[in-house]
Amino acid sequence: MNILTKLTLQNLKLNKKRTIVTIIGIILSGAMICGVATIAASSQDLMIQSAIKTDGNYHAVLNSVKYEDSKYIRNNPSTAKDMLSKEIGFSIFEKSNINNKPYIHISAYDSNTFKNMPVKLKEGRWPKKYNEIVITEDILTSGGSAYNIGKKVKFEVGNRLNGGNLISRNTPFIETEELDIFSLEEYIITGIIHKPRMEYGLSPAYTAITYLDEALLNKEDTIDVFVLLKKPKNIYDIIPKMAENVGDVSYKYNNELLKWMRISKNENANNMFNKLALIMFFLVVVGSVTVIYNAFAISVSERKKQFGMLSSVGATRNQISKMIFYEGALLGGIGIPIGILSGIVGIGITIKVVNSLIIDSMFNEDVALRLIISPYTILTTVLFMSITILLSVYIPAKKASKISPVEAIRLNTDIKIKGKNLKTSKLTRFLYGIEGELALKNLKRNHRRYRATVFSLFISIVLFVSFSSFMRYGLMTSNMYYGAIDFDLAVSMKNIPLEKQLELYNKTAGISGVDRYSIVRRINTSTKLQHSQLSPYVQKGLEKDDMYKMNEDGSYNNGIYIVAVGKEEFKRYIDKNQLEPSTFMNTNSFHGVLVNKNNIGGRIEYEPMNIEAGDTLYLKDSLGESSQISTDIKMEIGAVADNLPLGVPYTDFMMASIVVSEEVFEELRQLISEEGLKLADKPNMIIQTNNSDGITEALKQLDPNISENSLSIVDISEMKDAMLRITTVIAIFLYGFVTLITLIGVTNIFNTISTNVALRRREFAMLKSVGLTPKGFNKMINYESIFYGLKALLYGMPVGVAISVWIYNSFGYIFEFTFVLPWREMLICTIGVFIIIFITMMHSSAKLKKENIIDALREENL
Repeated sequence: MNILTKLTLQNLKLNKKRTIVTIIGIILSGAMICGVATIAASSQDLMIQSAIKTDGNYHAVLNSVKYEDSKYIRNNPSTAKDMLSKEIGFSIFEKSNINNKPYIHISAYDSNTFKNMPVKLKEGRWPKKYNEIVITEDILTSGGSAYNIGKKVKFEVGNRLNGGNLISRNTPFIETEELDIFSLEEYIITGIIHKPRMEYGLSPAYTAITYLDEALLNKEDTIDVFVLLKKPKNIYDIIPKMAENVGDVSYKYNNELLKWMRISKNENANNMFNKLALIMFFLVVVGSVTVIYNAFAISVSERKKQFGMLSSVGATRNQISKMIFYEGALLGGIGIPIGILSGIVGIGITIKVVNSLIIDSMFNEDVALRLIISPYTILTTVLFMSITILLSVYIPAKKASKISPVEAIRLNTDIKIKGKNLKTSKLTRFLYGIEGELALKNLKRNHRRYRATVFSLFISIVLFVSFSSFMRYGLMTSNMYYGAIDFDLAVSMKNIPLEKQLELYNKTAGISGVDRYSIVRRINTSTKLQHSQLSPYVQKGLEKDDMYKMNEDGSYNNGIYIVAVGKEEFKRYIDKNQLEPSTFMNTNSFHGVLVNKNNIGGRIEYEPMNIEAGDTLYLKDSLGESSQISTDIKMEIGAVADNLPLGVPYTDFMMASIVVSEEVFEELRQLISEEGLKLADKPNMIIQTNNSDGITEALKQLDPNISENSLSIVDISEMKDAMLRITTVIAIFLYGFVTLITLIGVTNIFNTISTNVALRRREFAMLKSVGLTPKGFNKMINYESIFYGLKALLYGMPVGVAISVWIYNSFGYIFEFTFVLPWREMLICTIGVFIIIFITMMHSSAKLKKENIIDALREENL
């Protein structure tokens, strides 16, 4: 160990605070890079798990493949695993208590399919023979003891036909359809399964699955072949060729799984993910480089006098550079491993908390966040941090080695005083006093430190505003895509008089466990709107689509749903939008709330109309040839809202909903045609509850005179919970991401300012020696803080907004929604910057106030 190496170590020991600050900067940067990459990998793994649970563990399925031809797919070099299934058919389920779900659908799976499809065994075992079968718990509940495990069951199996045409499995029940029986099957029940997701709310059949015995298949029998590929990135080339070689059969990709594996044929989706990844990487890199560079730049800058003294006794430029590089390597060797470990441990703790609070206790799913530690992440972090430290050391080292010993000792190059540059206006003295003028002159005098501090603040502001925008748009798009379902049960009745239906619905509202409900009724109407009354989005859509023709008078036909939601939900809706209820109860002049917001496919959110409160629409019954009145219905828009009542869905293009009170709806019923009345008198009850099963059973017991075929109950609570799980996890990570960036920014500001203040001990002592009072010193520090904050905000906010626009445009590849700046976060950022600066400046200068002036003037920066 040579003398310069010993001197470097000695200097690090003597300057403990500065050394610790630098190591903390490296640790934070390493933790941020490694943590962000680990979060991304773990989140991707969670979404892949979720996709497998809900849609199955396969990349693609080839449908109706002849058994003989399936060998080509199964033995294909590109196939990693194959799964076989066969559709047996439908059987009438006499015990069904849902009138639009009268069947049991029977499929056959081989052993691999049972393992990889989204079916979960509740009790018993999977079928192992062709004459064994598992059924859903709903079949057991409705069918009773005849469907217990071990019982023999017979099914008359057939195909669904409507007008002689075959109906597919997922087509909702059609009242005019019939079942064409072609076989009688007998099975032994071996197990009970949970209702699979593929048995969605409007599915016409319950699920039953038997075992697919290949020995019983003929060459011409058709089966579905699910495949997992060895190289899924090539799936869009491999699957079409496979399909072509086995008779040009149809095929379908598991798009949900492929999407989260980042293998999507949707170029817009790829562009969105790539752009967002690029932006996040750019911001993380800039934040990391800034933290490390500031730490080394301040450290090297304040040791120029030491370097000058070394040069004066014979140290060469190369030796001085080696000292600085050795210091960087030493601090990096300590900080980088700790940073990587901290990032991994921090994310690991976060994942454990998320699993315990969200995944396990709330959803009880077989899906959990797992800590994914990629060797590529660790290697990339080490390489990036090493290069960052190298560059952060190289620039100050190069500058330090070029300064002559005399200049370095005198520190002539740090502060170059020119009168015209230090001159301040008389207005500054008038507004801020001598302390404010002195603060401004200090900043101008040492412009390098000033710029370093402002730049540090600038980066922190940009990071916070940018990541806040990313969080806001991420939450908006996840709610658009996953959050459309806000209820658990949908209840409807048929062949029951309207008065009786409403009576039963009101009784249902009183059942324990019903948290919120609405009774939804609808009247279909239409209105004529001028081009100017359509929103810009609709106007643009009309230019692209000639489906919607202009009327002779220059207007366009626009569908309007008149919707009533029951007295209680309507009151809640009126209160939520802060409206006057009496306006909407008046039956002499009809007033309604226009819902001026639509959502298309969970991706596009827009306003359908350019209509304001106070405007009047003239509505015509759109279901009847003629209305019972000769004039149109006059509807005044009492208010315009961008939210929906419970149970009211978004409408289609060129349509909107107007929500009215029960009183107004009853008056409107008297004015519509018989065809319109048929729809208006078919109310649905929408229920929010945490006890779907209990409410369902209670509903069935409400009136013994109501047959099961007259009552339809659709339970979508499982689907709702799955969507809620996804949006909750996304929200947690987005908020966590912003919190991490905030901590990085605060630490960056604190380190920069506290180090800056500590290194100005002699300067402050000098000012106090010429008469600056403690009160004047505090005022000077406060003014410096204000100048720092204003300058940083002046540059940081516009750049943050520009990056917000960049992020918004990236989301625009998939989603369409109104551009919104994170005003609340920007306000928080502005206030937070000043608070952090003031606290840091006062904290850092508190010790200096107590120091002896002579001692401070004598002491060097150590």
